[in-house]
Amino acid sequence: MNLRKSLIDIFNHIGNDKDLLRLLYYPSDPLNPSKQDVQNLPDFQKIRAERIIRSPKTDDITTNNAICRICMYMGNRTPSNNQVYANQDIVFDVYAHIDQYDKNDARALWICDQINQVLSMERVTGIGKMLSDRMLIIPNPPSGYIGYKLVYTFGSPQK
Repeated sequence: MNLRKSLIDIFNHIGNDKDLLRLLYYPSDPLNPSKQDVQNLPDFQKIRAERIIRSPKTDDITTNNAICRICMYMGNRTPSNNQVYANQDIVFDVYAHIDQYDKNDARALWICDQINQVLSMERVTGIGKMLSDRMLIIPNPPSGYIGYKLVYTFGSPQK
């Protein structure tokens, strides 16, 4: 069981996806090829650190700070039918500012779709493939935001 390593593996996998970074950063027409890849912007590390966070932190996103953010963190761990591994959940909370991003192109759902494209049925960490189990609306997102919760499950060694 190396949950820290698994979280870092998954962060690196999604945190380097060019389309996902564009969806999180550009308010309009994010996949337009004339726009620079976010990885090539001078403040890329700062942008990614603000947009993809490895904990459920939302107290710094406000109506005045219009961004899209993914909060990712480990969720429930349940036994499997195999004594060698457990089923480990990883949770992604996806937030999009409604006026700046979401009302124009359903950005929060677009980001969810891209996460699913990058992770679902892929071998990223642990044992086996990432399974997309659940999607829920976040009932009390920060003011001015819409939020969705995605839950993926992967096999995690018991030791």
